[in-house]
Amino acid sequence: MASRIIILLSDIHVGRGPGELERMGRLVSFIGSRHPGLPVLITGDLTDSGTLGQFTQTRAELDRLAATNPVLTVPGNHDYGWKGNFFNEDSWNNWVKVLSQPLGWPKPPVPWMGPAFEPKGIEGLGVWEDGPVVYLGIDSGDPEDKEVSARGYISQNLATALAALLDKYKNKTRVALLHHHPFTDGLFTALHGSERLLAAVGNRCEVLLFGHEHAYGLWRDSYGVPLIVSSHKSTNLFSGEHMAVTMIEISNAGTAGAAFRHWLEVV
Repeated sequence: MASRIIILLSDIHVGRGPGELERMGRLVSFIGSRHPGLPVLITGDLTDSGTLGQFTQTRAELDRLAATNPVLTVPGNHDYGWKGNFFNEDSWNNWVKVLSQPLGWPKPPVPWMGPAFEPKGIEGLGVWEDGPVVYLGIDSGDPEDKEVSARGYISQNLATALAALLDKYKNKTRVALLHHHPFTDGLFTALHGSERLLAAVGNRCEVLLFGHEHAYGLWRDSYGVPLIVSSHKSTNLFSGEHMAVTMIEISNAGTAGAAFRHWLEVV
């Protein structure tokens, strides 16, 4: 049976300080040399304040990563505006223009999220098939709402569309990824409409991935999902100069007997 390994990154925050871009470069070099060909999923906050310069720097590193590994990204609250707290229309447009398309996949790099997907009736969602695995990207921000975009928002329409897509791909291993933590109530981490998201993924999704809180977490068989993983801030340093990436292996992908294991790999 098919076995797949995916790499999870999150909260890179290019532009926060002088070290984030350099450390992102180290992550890219490590993944490309040690794990070429493995899909890399990045769950938001690639930039720190959503400027065009930060998006351009981030895209340059993602292009370098895409030379060895396919990449999918979803937006985080810091990708929407200055420090993630103030709505900035340019930041949303910049993310759509620079980061919303899949990179490094063998098929043409068509947009998978953002306005280009709206004619298909799936606003705020992306779908990307990879053999027995299907990735479903969820935009958990709200570029139209200045009050909650930093904290996250899932509308009923988005949740309904997500549930329908998950049902459509019931014969594949379904991996859903978003930025915001779906079961926390912190002032800057709460996801409005989290109950709608959890109702949509429960018993419909095999793997749920997110970041936002900069804390690693793992849940098994919770909320009707076999594996839930929260990423730490990928450009954080541990034990001096080391970083870590999250690795997730899916055995028997695309079958009812799919099994999952995970580990952190030191960079």
